[in-house]
Parts: sequence; C-alpha cells; structure tokens
Amino acid sequence: MKKYLAIAAFLFTAITADAQSDQELNRDVITGWQYVSNPPNLKAVYTPVKSQYGNGAAYSVWQQQASDMLINWIQQSYLPRGLVMRTIAKNDQRWSLFGNGPLHSYGVDFLGYSTHFVSGKIDLHCCELGQRLVAGFNDFPGTYIKGFNPGGLYFFAENALFSTGDDEAKLVAEGIDKKIQPNLYRYRTYLDHYHDNGKQFFKIGVVIPKNGDWPFKPVLVRDAAAYIQQQLAAYPSILQKNPYDAEPIKAALERLKPYYNEVVKLKGNANFGNQLKDDNGHSVLDPSVIINGNPPNTSFPEYYILVTTTQQTIDQTKTDNPLWAYFDLTTKGMLLIGNPAKFDTKFGTETSYLVNAMLNNFNFDYVANWLSAPDKMKTVAYKPMNAPAKSSTNTITSPVSVSTTSSAKNKDPYTILYEDFDGYPVGTLFAKGWHTYGHDGHDFANATVSTVNGQSSKWVSIPDEFTLYPDFSKPLGSSFTVNYDVYFGKEVKNQRSLIYFRMDVLDPNPKKTGPIDLHDMNREGFQFALAMNGETETSNRFMSVAYKETIGEIRIPATRPGEVAHVSISVNGASVSVAVNGKELMHDSNALPAGKSFKRYGWYCGVPAMMLGNVYIKSETAVK
Repeated sequence: MKKYLAIAAFLFTAITADAQSDQELNRDVITGWQYVSNPPNLKAVYTPVKSQYGNGAAYSVWQQQASDMLINWIQQSYLPRGLVMRTIAKNDQRWSLFGNGPLHSYGVDFLGYSTHFVSGKIDLHCCELGQRLVAGFNDFPGTYIKGFNPGGLYFFAENALFSTGDDEAKLVAEGIDKKIQPNLYRYRTYLDHYHDNGKQFFKIGVVIPKNGDWPFKPVLVRDAAAYIQQQLAAYPSILQKNPYDAEPIKAALERLKPYYNEVVKLKGNANFGNQLKDDNGHSVLDPSVIINGNPPNTSFPEYYILVTTTQQTIDQTKTDNPLWAYFDLTTKGMLLIGNPAKFDTKFGTETSYLVNAMLNNFNFDYVANWLSAPDKMKTVAYKPMNAPAKSSTNTITSPVSVSTTSSAKNKDPYTILYEDFDGYPVGTLFAKGWHTYGHDGHDFANATVSTVNGQSSKWVSIPDEFTLYPDFSKPLGSSFTVNYDVYFGKEVKNQRSLIYFRMDVLDPNPKKTGPIDLHDMNREGFQFALAMNGETETSNRFMSVAYKETIGEIRIPATRPGEVAHVSISVNGASVSVAVNGKELMHDSNALPAGKSFKRYGWYCGVPAMMLGNVYIKSETAVK
C-alpha cells in the first residue's frame, strides 16, 4: 500500500509578483493549500480505529489510508490561491456522515474559508466558515430513510441525476449539457440547475461505481405503495402513535394510482429523519412527500429518487474494497454561480473556482480504474487530467501607443488623470494603472476594452459586480472637475440600469483601507448614477460626523441607443455640482463637511453595453 500511497507534500508556494503595488495586482502571490488546525500528517502511523458513535463500526488501516489518498488526489487537481482549511474531518468525524445510514463510509470533509486579504495578508476573521468539498468511499448522494425497512430492504432518497425548472429549449439556449463534460459521460453525474434573480445556480456531484455497477435500484410508485402498506401492517404501532395521519396516508396513496409505472420522485426539502414512526425505531415513508403527478417546481426544482438496496450491499461496504466513490462538489450551502458548461478554471478560492477546477482537472477515470483493480493500480501514480492553474495567467499590459490628446493633457500640470484608453489593445484590460475589484475581494474579473463604430477613442466595459478604479497617484485636492463619457449601446436591455461614480474621503492606499468597493453602502462620500432612460440619482452621506444625508432623484432627457452622455462633476471646497450634456442638474454648496476632502473614486456598472470612456480629472491648481 505504501508504494502507491505517497501522500504529496502540501504546497505553500510564493510566486514573485512584478513589483505590483496593491493587493488586487498581488492576487497571485500567495498560493497553495494552507491549514489552521489539522493539516495531514505525512508520517502518520495507522492502527484500526473504532467508530466514535458506538455502532460497532471500525475503520481499518486500509480505509484510513484511502481517506488520505482522497486528500492527495484532490490537492494535486486544484491549486488554489491561499485557500485556508480550518479543519479536514476524516471518516466518522465528518459532518456529512449522518445521511449515510447503515452504509460504512470513509472519506473527508473540507471545512474552510475563501481567501480574503487585508494589508497583503490572509485575514481569518472574514468570511463565513463553510464546507468546501466532500469526498468519500461508499458515501451516498442523498440520504437514508431511517427505520423504513420492509422485507429487510434499505431505502434511500437519491439525488436526481438531472433536475431543472427549464425546458429543453431554454437549456440549449443557455449552453447547458446534461452530461456536463465528456470525461463524466460514463459516471453518475448529479446536476441541479435553477435561476435566482437572473443568475444561474448549480449543485453538482459525481459518483464513480466500481465496474459501473450501482447497487441501488429505483423504486416504482406501485412498489412504494406496497412497501408502505407492508410496513404499516407489520408495525400497527406507527398509526397508533400517529392516528390523525391515517386518512392523509390513504388519500395520498389513492392520488398516486395513475402514476404507478413511474419511478418515485420525492420532495427535495423532505426531512427523511422525521417520518411517521413509533417508539421502537420503526417508521414509514410518508406518501405525501411523493410528488409524482404534481406540477413541477420551476423555481427550485431539486428532488430525490426513491431507491433501495440489500443487506449484501450494506455488508460489502464494511470491507476494504469500496463499492463506489462520491464527490460532492457543491456541498450544503455552497452553490455554484455561473454555467459549468463553460469550464472556466480561473485561479481562486470561491466555490466556482474549486468546482470548475475539479470538473476540468480531476482524474475520475483513474479513480474508476483504482476501484476496479486496486492491486494493478499500486504502481500507477495519480495524475490529474489537466495540470491545475498556478496563477491567474493574467499579464499586466501597458498602452501600446498614446493618443495625441492623451499625451498633451497628461503633460498639463493641471491634469490629475486623463485616459481615453486609446492606446490599449482591444480585449482584456489588466493594467498597472487600472484595477477591478469584486465584493470583499474574493473574486476577480477583468474589464474589457472595445472600439465603437462612430466613436473616437476606446471604451471600457466594467464586469458585473466589480468596481473599476485607477491608481490614486495624484491627490484630488480641494477644487477639481471629474469628466467622463458613458456610451449606451443598442444592446442595453434595461434602460433603467445605472452606471455609478463615487468619491469618498477614505485613504486611497488600498493596503490601509482596501480598494474602493461600490457594493458597500456609501458611508463617507458622494455618488452619482445615470441611466439610459434619463433617471439619475445623487447621494451624500458622511456617517463619521453629524451631517444630514441628502438623496436626489432628477429626470433628464433620455439618451438614445448608440449615443454618448457627457458627465461633469465639479468640486470647489464644500460645493459639488453635477452636469450632464452641459446642463446642470444639481448643486449643493454644503456637500462636504468641514475638514473632509475627497480622496478615492471609482465607477461601477454591470451592463456590458454601457461603457466608460474619456475620463478627464482636472484640478483648479497645478498638481505636483
């Protein structure tokens, strides 16, 4: 066993950054798996261990080694950016074990944090502790129905292989493949898919049965009804304890008669540990949780399939030859946002990075071969299908040219910042001077540089849920004007969507305050938002001093598709005014409390067809 159980050293690699000055550009510096409490012991000495639950189960030396192998395989397949594991729970230390019922399972639960950086260091005081990944031998992709054992069989509620609230046409339009990707075609792949507020959400799990043999058989509605009646006849104490449920059970069984030839579908939110039961541990499957014939739930369509297995399967799981391996890639509360069919293997620590890296890199075929012929695989080292990403692969770009206008204005001593983006190549904007920042710094995405027919210069699209901000190399001072253009493309679907600009009074050094994040409430500054239909919003709020918050909503003429709106925001001491297309729409002579000055600024917009361009910030006095 030791020959093929070489547990790899857990990586903690520092990748040198190219003299990058802020944490957004330093996102590739800290990489590798990091542990807070119980990192794997590479020199562990294994002895048989009894289960801590007193159920007579034991974990052999082989089973404990197999759990460590899972850690090794997963680590080789995914190299995160500083993913912090609070705990690795193994075997019956695991939170996920209780749904496995009488099955003897062994494996690992990863419990940890997403990466969050403060002053260039990982901050463990941030971010909810969560289950990141579950992997186990003989783990069940669903839950055990406790106490329901007619005929000596064991019943389980298995996750549906594919459930969705969309029809086939919608799935095709969104590029969703029921099989996820080619290397999973031969395995049992569980995929739940639904939308919430316009975003796609997924839950994904994969089972690899030994020799392709899945020892759980689907139950038809007719057989489920017979099993329920058999259980009630064998244990009349169930209805004696629950007399008011007799008529509802009878009505539910009658309702199901037209669907006798269908496989049983069970409610996704059913509590199978709280079925109708007596005081001696006997229970019955409540037929009211069988949803055959009910209208489908299009909002959250998750459901289970009723399956059964034999005592032989239960006994075999207690041996040193596992019957299957289960990888739960989106554990409880950890949903994948975005379409996995895109196979995006970006480098990070959020759920989407981990799931996509596992789908793309993990060698499920190796595990299948290992299950079928473990002796033959002793001398075959595990290798991921694809080498895991070790960095974001982003390359900092510099302008390839400088426009005449940009050259002239940036030489002007009164210019704080001028950028027409004309010198950057079309495509990704990952530059020293401009940065994108996602909420709380967990994620990243780049802005995009584009050309627009009929418009000079180039334009920048800001990724959804990200702020675009520049280096704050020159202070704003007490009197200045911010000018920028907004291009409204013909593809803007919601003309009430806003593009925001915000200035605040916090320190512009991101190592001290973090980058400006327009997701957060405007606590110490001023912001202006503009929509294509002419709706505007202004907001003034300073919570650190006694100051009356002001909010303004003014309607101006709408901008037609393909046109540009020119925004000008002037600051003169405590006075702030806003003009759009040369017409002033607000002026506040007391917009800034005494002793405060604006220092940071940035833009936010999640609509690709609404683009930013021709940024010109000019001081009333010469800038050093």
